[in-house]
Amino acid sequence: MTHKVVLCLALAAATSLLACQRMEQVEQVVANRMGLTPTTISSPEPMMVTPVAAGGYTAGRLETKTMTVGGLQRTYHVYVPRSLQSGTLAPIIYAFHGGGGNAEQFESRMDWRGAAEKYGAILVLPQAYGRGGDDNGNWNAESTIPLGFAERNHLDDLGFLQAMFSVMQANYPVDRSRTYLAGFSNGGMFSYRAACELGVQKISAVAVVATTMSFSSCAKPQGISLLHIHGTDDENIPLEGGRGTNSARRANWPAVARGVDVFKSGNQCSSGQQLVRPASDTSCSVYSCGGNDEVELCIVQNGGHAWPGGDPANWQIKENIYVSRAFNATDYVAKFLLQH
Repeated sequence: MTHKVVLCLALAAATSLLACQRMEQVEQVVANRMGLTPTTISSPEPMMVTPVAAGGYTAGRLETKTMTVGGLQRTYHVYVPRSLQSGTLAPIIYAFHGGGGNAEQFESRMDWRGAAEKYGAILVLPQAYGRGGDDNGNWNAESTIPLGFAERNHLDDLGFLQAMFSVMQANYPVDRSRTYLAGFSNGGMFSYRAACELGVQKISAVAVVATTMSFSSCAKPQGISLLHIHGTDDENIPLEGGRGTNSARRANWPAVARGVDVFKSGNQCSSGQQLVRPASDTSCSVYSCGGNDEVELCIVQNGGHAWPGGDPANWQIKENIYVSRAFNATDYVAKFLLQH
């Protein structure tokens, strides 16, 4: 009996030690990248990106992959549809979950695999990095108010995205000319930033939901089509900007119109709009632009901070957030992206 007690205590101590060592490693990596010392903060060193080969794939299965970016292990999930014909190059959609979210839950609640099968697109679901690694992370959208964990620690999410580009293009049947981004909330903010920084040479179109363009400037919107979906009653990121009742502390979000107008101007869109009603509670304004590009803004009446058509999260149910059941945003997003 005494030996069992001693063994249990030893195992517990070892587990605690490993946990502490893991946290110390994370903190050390972040500290090293930020140039932190007990008394000074210096500019972060340039980040090194080390992609890891995907190592093959199985169609019809959501597979988990990892790579090292800037000394941190990053995780992403890949789905190759069964519907993809052999020898065919496929479009690819990178779908970014919201801040504090989880990539696998984002996939299952929004039925991304169903859309991938229907439209024959390869799907990539990256996981944001947080204090404990892959848990409770957010994306570095270079937002200024408020700063998230990723902004405060200068995480190189743009480097992570470009490393995924390299791995996917080298190991999967990807049509490089048809690369798309989609994002919810903080994931949408990062999608805006990535499109603005990487430009049409890397990205063909972007679709975002319940978000805003928090990135301070957008130098390269030309040639990139945009779909933005937003609810009238979003109290996390209000349609008109500012701070809602559920916004982060000290938040002062730009209005949704800011990002939409930047892409309209950058793409030389017409001032006239075509009105479309994809669902009983949703209306969309479609602006035609030069080069067959489009900018589209869809407004969900009474819609809260939610992905329309997705399964409501527990917090949305608890707070009685309206999540449209009439408007299938995942299907609408996929269809929009693949048309550009």
